[in-house]
Amino acid sequence: MNVTSARDAFRDNPEIEVKSALPGWVCLWVAPDLKVRREVVDFFRSYIHSVSNELCDKLCTALDELLGNAMEHGCQAERKCGCELTYIRTSRMILFQIRDAGPGFDLDGLPHAAVNNPPDDPLQHVKARAEAGMRPGGFGILLVKQIADDLIYNEQGNEVVLVKYL
Repeated sequence: MNVTSARDAFRDNPEIEVKSALPGWVCLWVAPDLKVRREVVDFFRSYIHSVSNELCDKLCTALDELLGNAMEHGCQAERKCGCELTYIRTSRMILFQIRDAGPGFDLDGLPHAAVNNPPDDPLQHVKARAEAGMRPGGFGILLVKQIADDLIYNEQGNEVVLVKYL
């Protein structure tokens, strides 16, 4: 896909608004919907194909997780909420920035997330999830931290920046 294809790729989807389609700067507003999420991740899978297949897969896994968190937890699937996704590419890095209109969260205040497990109890979050009646999981942010070179949340917790150096 060429760089101007972001407008073409999403032209007929009213749930995705292309705000920028420059070669090194793509910005989208996306509705919090599983189908939209899949469409956006698939677009970026083809869009960043110039990196190795392994890196492309990892970045798309991270994007899928972060966008999914923003849609599910930040927007709580509220159609009016939406997420803004920005992709920036330079010769030395790829950056994804995702912001949702939700209230945010405190990363340190998530006992049900593996990212907060103490080193001596790597499955502590599994117990917390079971006690809270939550489905199994909670590994997403930990997985993304393994992929990203930098993962930074804003103070409110409704915006995240992922940086991968090339």
